[in-house]
Order: sequence, then structure tokens, then C-alpha cells
Amino acid sequence: MSITIKRKIPDKSFIDLIVERLGLQLEDIKKYQSIAKKENKNLLQVLIEHGYSEEDIAKIKAEYFGYKYDRLTNYVPPEEITEIFSKKFLMERYVLPLKFDQNVLILAMVEPTDVITINEVIEILKQHGYDIKEVNIIITTKKQILEKIELLYEEKRKLEEILKILQVEEKEEFKFEHEEDITEKSSPIIMLAHRIIEDAYKKNASDIHIQPTEANTRIRMRIDGDLVDYLNLPKFAHEPLITRYKIMANMKIDEKRVPQDARINFARFNPAIDIDLRVSTVPTVYGEDLVMRLLDKSSVILDLDKLGFSENHLKLYRETIRKPYGIILHVGPTGSGKTTTLYSALKEIDTPEKKIITVEDPVEYTLGGSIVQTNINPAAGYTFAKAIKSFLRHDPDVMLVGEIRDIETAKIAVEASLTGHLVFSTLHTNDAVSTITRLEEMGIESYLLADSLLLICAQRLVKKICNSCKTAYIPSKKEEIVIKNAGFEINDDLRLYKGSGCKVCNFTGYKGRTGIHELLKVDSDIKNMLIERESTEKIKAVALEKGMKTLRQDAVEKALRGITTIDEVIRVTLE
Repeated sequence: MSITIKRKIPDKSFIDLIVERLGLQLEDIKKYQSIAKKENKNLLQVLIEHGYSEEDIAKIKAEYFGYKYDRLTNYVPPEEITEIFSKKFLMERYVLPLKFDQNVLILAMVEPTDVITINEVIEILKQHGYDIKEVNIIITTKKQILEKIELLYEEKRKLEEILKILQVEEKEEFKFEHEEDITEKSSPIIMLAHRIIEDAYKKNASDIHIQPTEANTRIRMRIDGDLVDYLNLPKFAHEPLITRYKIMANMKIDEKRVPQDARINFARFNPAIDIDLRVSTVPTVYGEDLVMRLLDKSSVILDLDKLGFSENHLKLYRETIRKPYGIILHVGPTGSGKTTTLYSALKEIDTPEKKIITVEDPVEYTLGGSIVQTNINPAAGYTFAKAIKSFLRHDPDVMLVGEIRDIETAKIAVEASLTGHLVFSTLHTNDAVSTITRLEEMGIESYLLADSLLLICAQRLVKKICNSCKTAYIPSKKEEIVIKNAGFEINDDLRLYKGSGCKVCNFTGYKGRTGIHELLKVDSDIKNMLIERESTEKIKAVALEKGMKTLRQDAVEKALRGITTIDEVIRVTLE
């Protein structure tokens, strides 16, 4: 019986697609073809070696051969299929069976022309009773398929251990009726709950996501800014696991209809791991979704030298945080490192002769020293604005206001800075200059901004190249354009860097993150422009003339220094 391999017939040649998708000229193609011939390599391999994204190449390959491209993130291959194949076979052949349904096999591959591997996979499955009539091929990258296989077999090992811990059959259900029924002695689910947090801590994850689906419970961890699969649990384990975390966080275990927020001090359960977890639950159609933010007190970086500031940025920032009064604002989305930078600044200026007070929602890390920290409580009427008013009577020198959310908080923060206090705070804006517009829209007069603002620091986090698999390459035309547009020169000796993918970085090519920054110094010229209500475009133009670097420029500089990649620069910053 013949097997159909489903595909669309391409309407463009391979070279046309490369030229169109990568923005190359025909002379560029000829140059790379010449290199490929000379070095006895595949043209696509040469393009990747010269800086073109492996993902872009895979998309071109998929389009040409008429297949679908996918990162494989949402596929969960069934255990009954994957246990047929050895991990070694899948990793050496760059192939992974993803699904079998109604005689149709969905197969992930890197090289769709590898007919030998396709036939071998089909033959192995046939020997195990699978009647395959059609194959749908999905194209992906080497990194993505290796990462998926690695996670798959790691997950399989963990699930075996966990089911052993649970000591129950999948169809058996847990029933938690009373809190006193759930103890260390009576419930093995406690061991599972602790294990998940401990593994997240070891992997340097920032968040744990426990998400119920129709068929199972999906557990993922955010590592270096990306969500990665950790484990898929049987559906029966979801409710007891969520209940356990709610007990650890002193939440109401019988309340499942409304969101809840709380905190876990994990050192109470494992003294060797001194972390707090900020816990949040929301009701969904399949049960409660729970997210935990890991706050590691021992590893938080509170040193300005280690946060990614360039030499000039660090000099300017250090000079500014030592000013006696004014406002310093940090702007960027959630998770861009604002709190870490602010805490580092406060620790640096924490001296016996200064009183430093913080008003936060919530306090993420205890800073110690002589710094006084407090949580707001909106439900009790204790808002940022009220907290600032109260603390102004406590004779502070420096104040940190967790976030400027409304006009009342903004006005009081400005007044505090004008009456001799140094005020740090945050806003959610995209760049330094647009922060001025945001404050004006909130109702702060331009002349007050001119008198109070000292510095606006926009920041983001970019992934760092893994040092264990870091390799140099010649930049692609696309990357050269990005570098030129950021104001940097291109020469023949220029080399960029990327991670080829290894076990240390889980085949991603990245390990850890660092900051990129855009610092707007509000000097006399900028102050005058604010008073005269000049447009943000003109203010930005003057700031750039005076040497301000945009987020894109700072990121490109880090790529040129081999800290991050141009792909990361494009992903995180606007041109």
C-alpha cells in the first residue's frame, strides 16, 4: 500500500525564495554558491554560517518543499509513540514523530529530503502495529528539534519519578476536603509541589506556570525570558497540586471562583533554598491557573557594575543617583529589570547619614541596612499617594515609589522632589523620551517636569550568548543593515557571535540575560525645551546630538562585543 506525503507544490524557485525572504541580490547568491562549492558544503549551511537565521532558512525550506514550519512548542508527542524510538536515533536523525491520528502521521524534521529516515520511521512504526496511510511533515530547526527531544526524554524520566512518588494509578482521584487532611505524612502531592519549585530554582527560572487544559495539566517555566515546557501531568493531579500551593501561600482553598494573590516563603519548607514565591491564581474553564514568580534573595544582583550598563551610561547613572534632590525614572515593560536596577542604586547610596524609604507593591527583596521598606495595601486605602504623604513626615532623604500609576501619585512625587528629596520611581513606557509625554498626559505641568526630572532610564533585557558553544561568523546582509542603521561602521574584519546550541544552554544558544539601556539626561537645554513645550521628536533629536544612545544602539553595541545576537537586538528593540 502506498503512503501519501502531503505537501503543497511551490510556485517559486528555491533561489527566488532565498533572494526574496533574505533580501539578497543575485550576486550575493553567486558568492555564497561559490563558497559552498569551494568548501564542499550545502548552500543553506553556508548561509547559516554567514549569519543568516537558522529559523529563516527553515521557513524558506518549508515554503519551497510545500510543508509547514513550526517551533514545536505546542506539540506533546504521545508516550506510546516516542517510547518506540531511542533518544539517540531521534537526535542523530533530527526527526521526531509528533502525532498519529486516523492513519495520519505528523513528523517533525530538519531535512525533508531525507527519504531514508522517513521510510525508516514509517517501517519502525508499522512493525509496532501502526497503519500509516499519510505523512504530514513539519519543518523545524536543529536547535528546536534537539531541544524538544531533550525535554521530552527528561520529562519522561521526571514523570516516571513523580508517578512513583504519587503511588497511585492515573484513574484514582485525590480528594481534599479539609486542610487538616493534607499533611506531610498523608499526601505525597507535597513532595511533587516541592520538587517543582526546587527544579525551577536549579534551572534559574523566574516563573512557574501551572496551566490546566482539557486533557492534562501543563507545567512550564520561564527561563531567560522564554517559557519552556517542564512537565505534563495527568489531569487527576491538578486540583491537589493547586490546593497544596494555596495552603503553602495561606490562600483560601475553598475559593476557586475569583483570583487570589499571596506569597510563599519557601525556606519554611526547604531551609536550603532561601526564596520567596509571589503566587497568583485565576479561574479558567478547566480549573485554576496558577503562576509563581521566584524571588531569589541570595542570587539577586545588587551591583550596578553587573547589570549591563556601558561605561558611559554607568558613569552618568552613578553621578545622577548621588544628586541631593530630583526625580530618577526607570521605564520599560514588566520583567525588564527595573526593580533590580533600582534596588542596586539604593544599596549603592545607602550610607549612615541618609534615610532611605521605599513604598512598593509588593516588596520583592528585603534590602537590609538602614533602608525602610513598606508594602501598599489598596484594599485598606493605603495607596502609593497616601504612603508618600505619610513618609514625608518621617524626614527621608531618598524615596523609592514602586510605580507612578495615577496623577495623585505623580504630583506628590514631583512635590517631594521639589522639597529636597531624591525620588526614584517607575513607569510603563516604551522609551525615555515618550515618558515625558506620558507624564504630561497624566496632568503634570511641563515647568514642574523641567524643575524635577534628573534622568530617565529606559531598559530591557536581552539574552546572552552561551559561552560554552559561542562561535564567530561573518554577518549577513540583513545584519549589516541593522548595524549600519544603528550608526556603526562595517568593515571586512567584522565578526558577530552566536551560540551553536549545547547541553549547557539546552540547545538554545543562550544562557542568562543582561540589560540594555537608554539614558536621557535632563540638562539645562532639555529643561528649556520642556518649559517651551517642544515636541518629543525635537527633544529626542537634541538628546541624540548630545550623545544619548537609543535602546537599539546600546543593544547593537553589545552584539558587536559578542554579548548578544542581532536576532535578540531585533526581537527586543525598535529601530
